[in-house]
Amino acid sequence: MHASPHGNTGTALVEMAAVLPLLVLIIITIVDLGLVLREHQIIQNAAREGAHFSSLQLNQVGPTNPSASIAGIKQRVTDYLAEENVTAPANSITVNQQFPISFAGYTIYGSEVTISYSRALLVTGFFPTGQVTLTGRSVFRNLY
Repeated sequence: MHASPHGNTGTALVEMAAVLPLLVLIIITIVDLGLVLREHQIIQNAAREGAHFSSLQLNQVGPTNPSASIAGIKQRVTDYLAEENVTAPANSITVNQQFPISFAGYTIYGSEVTISYSRALLVTGFFPTGQVTLTGRSVFRNLY
């Protein structure tokens, strides 16, 4: 007997139908992981930008500098995030201009900025929460 060259077409379609959903899931998961890593780097960079901005003398919040405010520092962070199409509410950003830093027996103060950011995952059926929380934190020594 002689086999037809088209006789295996049905088998190939069944195998493709069985494997294709798994391949699509793997590709979506890889893309999602890449997006999470990208956004984590953006969050970390925004925290660094905010801590540096807060550490400058013109941004020291207090009675001697009434134009400086924590809200202004938070706005600097949210502006940085907006440039990268990441949206974090102001209440997810904390600023501490009195963060103690111990060095050689001395305590100096720095500005600490922490950002907490939650994002939904593309593939939620296999993960219990369907979202991941990213945190960025940075401390700069105050220049005042």
